[in-house]
Amino acid sequence: MRLITLAMTNFRNYRRQSCHFAPGLNLLEGANAQGKTNLIEGVYYLSIGRAYRAARDEQLARWESEGFQLQATIEGKNGKTGVSVDYRKSEKAAKKIFVGGLRLEKIEELSGVLTSVLFSPDSMAVIKGGPQERRNFLDYDIAQISLAYSRNSQKYRRVLAQRNALLKKIGLSPMGKKEKEDRLSLWDQQLIDYGTRIIARRQTAVDKLTPLTRLAHRKLTEGKENIEIKYRVSTKDKGGWDGRGKSDEEIKAVLSQDREDFLAEDLRWGSTQWGPQRDDLEISLNGVDLRQFGSQGQQRTGVLALKLAELEFFRGESGEYPILLLDDVMSELDKKRQERLLGFIDEKGIQCLITATEAKDIFSGRKDGLKRFVVKEGSVAEG
Repeated sequence: MRLITLAMTNFRNYRRQSCHFAPGLNLLEGANAQGKTNLIEGVYYLSIGRAYRAARDEQLARWESEGFQLQATIEGKNGKTGVSVDYRKSEKAAKKIFVGGLRLEKIEELSGVLTSVLFSPDSMAVIKGGPQERRNFLDYDIAQISLAYSRNSQKYRRVLAQRNALLKKIGLSPMGKKEKEDRLSLWDQQLIDYGTRIIARRQTAVDKLTPLTRLAHRKLTEGKENIEIKYRVSTKDKGGWDGRGKSDEEIKAVLSQDREDFLAEDLRWGSTQWGPQRDDLEISLNGVDLRQFGSQGQQRTGVLALKLAELEFFRGESGEYPILLLDDVMSELDKKRQERLLGFIDEKGIQCLITATEAKDIFSGRKDGLKRFVVKEGSVAEG
């Protein structure tokens, strides 16, 4: 996968900007708050149809602008194509997405068009943050290569919202327990069906990511440490349930039991306390929880190993490497890890966009295969 051109109009702090990227390393240099991360976000937006940072679409439009446009030319195993987003605050259908000139009906149809892996300081949240961060890590990856997963996730979220609305309505009402259960049954069965598909697909992804992460981590640590990843299905038992090797019927049985176990709490709190929106990833190093007991350096190495594994995961699923987006992370890695990361990128022929405020030491010896850009006040110039 290669990003050839990117054009941004009224996106973040860019009024009008176009860039032509090299197939290898592309270095975006500039002081803080000049627009480097905004450019990275523009590329990632075209991968998933929304911002990776906590922002609504209307917040992405340049100050006093009615909307924004993103346009890219990409090249993959199936040839060249264009992908674009046109957002207008004032229009009823505010966001329009086009691939090859054809408008997509739904955001999830972007799946597999422009795949990318993002590594930023926020990526540390995969290990240091809460369960939602780890679920997002899985969901963003799977959604980029599986349209079916994107559709199932969207349907699940819609049913979940409807069930929660009903719980709030009937939770404290005087109707009997049996009547409440009957009112919920339609939504419950749909949650179990879609939830089973989501859990099964997440588990398949984890089964593939785990050995890839383990291999990358051993290379980074010269075989001195061992990292493991497990998908934990949330249950009444706080220890959760390991989904490895479980059939769809077994997953459905667990969700059905959870539905019964959590019914009283669901009614009390007015929200669904079971399902894949409650699950987590367990990441351990040498048998202990990396989040709780790992050092800062061990956690950074763990995240780097996950990112390298993501690249191989995408290649295994789609037949080509995604675009790698490195946003202000090189300074967070020591020299040895910098060299190993860049060596991996060179060896695999991965296109990479890297942002940095000061990159002389990191790239001082590189003359070929590196294209430099200078970013200043929402303007990008080839350097």
